[in-house]
Amino acid sequence: MGRNSRLLTLVSTIGLIVGVSAYYYYQLGTEITEVQTGRVLLVDELVAKVTANGEIKPKEYVELQAEISGVITQLLVADGDLVEKGDILLRIDPTQNQSEMRAREARLQAATMESANSLAQINLQEINVGRERFNLQAAEADFSKAEQGLLLKTASFKRQQELFEQNLISRNAYEVSKGEFVGAESEVLAARARVNQAKGALSAAKVILSQTYNSLRSAESRVEQHKAIMASARDTLSKTVIRSPLTGIITQLNVEVGERAVPGTLNNPAATIMIIADLSVIEAEVEVNETDIVAIKLGQATAVRVDALPRSPLHGIVSEIGNSAITGRHSQAKEFRVSIQLKSPPAALRPGLSCTAEILTDRRSNVLTIPIQSLVIREYLIDKNGQPIKSADTRTIASDSLQEFTGVLAVTNDRVEFLPINTGIFGQTIMEVTSGLKEGMEIVTGPYKILRDLHDNDPVTVQRKNGGN
Repeated sequence: MGRNSRLLTLVSTIGLIVGVSAYYYYQLGTEITEVQTGRVLLVDELVAKVTANGEIKPKEYVELQAEISGVITQLLVADGDLVEKGDILLRIDPTQNQSEMRAREARLQAATMESANSLAQINLQEINVGRERFNLQAAEADFSKAEQGLLLKTASFKRQQELFEQNLISRNAYEVSKGEFVGAESEVLAARARVNQAKGALSAAKVILSQTYNSLRSAESRVEQHKAIMASARDTLSKTVIRSPLTGIITQLNVEVGERAVPGTLNNPAATIMIIADLSVIEAEVEVNETDIVAIKLGQATAVRVDALPRSPLHGIVSEIGNSAITGRHSQAKEFRVSIQLKSPPAALRPGLSCTAEILTDRRSNVLTIPIQSLVIREYLIDKNGQPIKSADTRTIASDSLQEFTGVLAVTNDRVEFLPINTGIFGQTIMEVTSGLKEGMEIVTGPYKILRDLHDNDPVTVQRKNGGN
């Protein structure tokens, strides 16, 4: 009996071990994963902010550059001086420009005299045309008179010829009449020649008058040309005196007396003589990432922290939003310039100081929230209602047949369940949940590597916090 009892006990122990092992194998199936969890919380207020870096700038400032090259002979201001609009800031050596100005004046005077001479020539040629026109009229009158005389002489000669043929007059009387007729013909020919000569002289005088008018127009064009050149030379000479284009403070002075001013071309930084800024209105100019710019609106409240004034946070509002993207200073990402007008800036604030702006883009009250790191994306087949089919094994299904869902992994009875959710605004560490969850639900928050690989219905155990039981 003792031997049989021991054998029965051994068989029972082996059966118990096999049963427990089978239970854990079939019921749990996989290794239990240790996770970190959090709760779905109802908060009184959630604020969404966009953080961006930039620098302090005056709203209105001028990077003053010379428009001509030359040696600076007089500098009337110093760094930090207050200047009024129109004040003389510096003078550039005007010697070369003054010489050019005098040369242009001489050329203009010569062109003006040439124009006056052409005008005098026109007056003289108009007198000549008038005289030639009078001569033509006289020649035409003589020609008309000669023609009348020829008619009379012709009639007289014909009568004398008839009388001579009838032997009623002597040959001497006939010859006298004939001579008078021939003389009248010659007088007509001479008068016609004088008319033609007078017409030629008048035409020549008109041609000369026309040429003189052309000379006058050319002279007047040269006068206008030299006036324009003169105006340009006068403008260039005026640029040897540089005046302040606005009322403000000289925040940067880059030149000294004796240095050569270089004309500004293509925004050459070396050409900047000084920077004048109107410090009555100061802005923070920041660069906002393209993913955040759609949330930025004019008038949004902003908190600005200046690196040089860490204990004096500043406040302002968004006053300008750039329409064109720029390349970020630290990456190839696209960014947009946003200007924030500061309220009551301190006297210690200076242009060029680095700053960080927190722009308040949205505010919600009494909202459900979850930690941002708890948000996951999973792919599922969907049913006819558009809901995920969680029971399907998606590892063997083509990705183009699946649909992405945003949600969290809720912990229920030591297992995780994927719950699709709809989200709202984002805070610094938490985000709004508009549907899909209830207050107090326990959800997985990490670690990230484990959260990434967890699947629906996986067994988990909650990681104990330091100091916990």
